[in-house]
Amino acid sequence: MTTTDRVEVNDYASQSREFLRRSREYLAAGDLHQASEKGWGAAAHMAKAVAAANGWPYERHADFSTVLNNVWLATRNDRVRQLRSSPNELHGFYYVRKRFLNAEVIAADIEDVAELINLLEPLTE
Repeated sequence: MTTTDRVEVNDYASQSREFLRRSREYLAAGDLHQASEKGWGAAAHMAKAVAAANGWPYERHADFSTVLNNVWLATRNDRVRQLRSSPNELHGFYYVRKRFLNAEVIAADIEDVAELINLLEPLTE
């Protein structure tokens, strides 16, 4: 991996951690839309870091699932496969009217994202 590639991977991983932190802050403040979207962003950016580290493409939303499928095929870690739907659910919540959002559900999905990030991060090295 070139130095430029390493910088790109580190940028994505750092942004992932920042988005995770901010998703929890938004959740605590009751801004469920922003909490949801930052949770999605946290997962997406770590997936981008994994893709960059492994030379896999990540150019559109659908590549998130492709990267996680590649991770599962490479590691056979069933937990990765089980956690891949929570980030997409969070992304979908951004488009839901506020009165239909549930803070407990969003909080659980954000914690799933945190677990997924911890599983993916070693694959960026």
